[in-house]
Amino acid sequence: MAIHIQSKLYKPQKRQMLVLIPFALFYCAAAILGQLEKARTLGALQNLGRIIAWFCGSYAVLLLLCVVISGRKEKVQRRRRGKWYLYVLFALLCLLCYMPYYLMYYPGWLNNDAVWQIEQILGWAPASNHHPYFHTLIMKCFFMTGYRLFGSYMAGAAFYTFCQVLIMAMVFAFFLYWLYRRGTHWLWLTAAFLFYAALPINGILTICMGKDEFFTAALLFFAWMTAEFDLDAGDCVQKERTGEPHAADRGKRKRRLQWAAYFVTGLLVCLLRSNGIFIFLGTVLALLLVRKKFPVRTAVCAAAVLLCYMIWQGPVLRALDVEPPDTIESLTMPVQHILCAYLKGGHLTEEEIEMIDRVAPADQIGEYYNPWLFDIVKNFIREQGNQQVIADHMGDYFKLWLRVGLRNPFQYLVAEVRQTTGYWAMDVKDYEYVYGEYYMVDNPFGITADRKLFTYDNELAMHDFLMGFQDLYNKVWSLGLNTWLMVFGIAYLAYCRRSAIIYVPFLMLLTTLLLAAPVYNEFRYAYGLFAAFPILFACSFGSRT
Repeated sequence: MAIHIQSKLYKPQKRQMLVLIPFALFYCAAAILGQLEKARTLGALQNLGRIIAWFCGSYAVLLLLCVVISGRKEKVQRRRRGKWYLYVLFALLCLLCYMPYYLMYYPGWLNNDAVWQIEQILGWAPASNHHPYFHTLIMKCFFMTGYRLFGSYMAGAAFYTFCQVLIMAMVFAFFLYWLYRRGTHWLWLTAAFLFYAALPINGILTICMGKDEFFTAALLFFAWMTAEFDLDAGDCVQKERTGEPHAADRGKRKRRLQWAAYFVTGLLVCLLRSNGIFIFLGTVLALLLVRKKFPVRTAVCAAAVLLCYMIWQGPVLRALDVEPPDTIESLTMPVQHILCAYLKGGHLTEEEIEMIDRVAPADQIGEYYNPWLFDIVKNFIREQGNQQVIADHMGDYFKLWLRVGLRNPFQYLVAEVRQTTGYWAMDVKDYEYVYGEYYMVDNPFGITADRKLFTYDNELAMHDFLMGFQDLYNKVWSLGLNTWLMVFGIAYLAYCRRSAIIYVPFLMLLTTLLLAAPVYNEFRYAYGLFAAFPILFACSFGSRT
């Protein structure tokens, strides 16, 4: 049963009008910087006019949308009773929708990253934390189980992929079940089901052997728990107030389970991606800042996660003889900044150029520089340079980056924009491969595609369908649109004076991409945000419970 609480438009208050200004500024900056090349060809007055037009237009659209959405006939939906078989039904339906991809591309899609991880699993390559070793161990558990049960590497890959498909079906089913229980309207619940079960993006990525799916699952749970769990809330009221003799005990047990779940989920976020620790710490810091009273239990839980993460990254990985990532891997933006200043008209002293030359031949590096893709320069430095110089003189090279930046701020801005533009701009220069580059690659294990049940003609039809959907995605969607919609969701919650804490993990995800993304427009790096939209939109624009 729903209760109507408002059904007309209200004149926005002064606070509501002011709170939208920063968000309008974001859209203005994203639009202008996303077309930086065009801005450089125009005069100062023309650019000023474009800035004013974009700001005023963005503000007007934001204000109109917030007024209309907040003034609609809203219903406070009563929570539905949980029915366990509905969760099972959601999971089975999701699994049923994913199985054609699994059977068509059996044993899964194997990319170069997964090949390297399997080589580590089999002892053919040294253990490395370049791709989180924790995920490599998860892969080892499933891969070796399949290998021991059925006696082939093909079976090992198939078993891992099936387990990943099953787990992701269960994860997405959980959030569909949560939407059902919170009283979500049937129309929105149906849309969310189609998003998770029928959208080819989700189905295909479940059969890709990589860390992205498990990290996305952990990130979704972490964001949901951050919004839903209050670890510092008081225990259940006492017997005399509830009439239930064991209410307090049940409340304490529930609180312990929440604490344990939040700890495990937070730790998984930290261990499954190299940027996970920054997402976790940024979210916890936001939680500590927004609470009026210091949240002791939340802080203790975060400290426990951080301690376990440090133990894993230090003593445990050393005991397992796991090699850390090399120095250059995490220096995407500083290197791109300095190279842009050096190669694109900035001013560097002879001493500063000499410092570059110690790392890689300065007279050759221009041949490998790509403002949108760091991997080319990174591999050049690995093969023909000496990144150990940076590791041995980290302070000196930090000062180099700072000095050159103060002298050449425009070149640093250009480098930042070009290296990250795909994640926040609406119009980017290249076609985005959502999943097209993840097919089975050549590998030393003898693992090849071996479709089940379907015919060769079926596979051709599936290929045409997937590529057609990817073309459609590129015409109507982008990673930049993900960010624009996320920012609008936050703006609406700020307009309505409601908590936006559920968005913080995804803001942290975007921030880490702006600081260290090696590719300017890689879908899998921001897949966690895309997969969260049914949850985020339900919390932002759906009926309140």
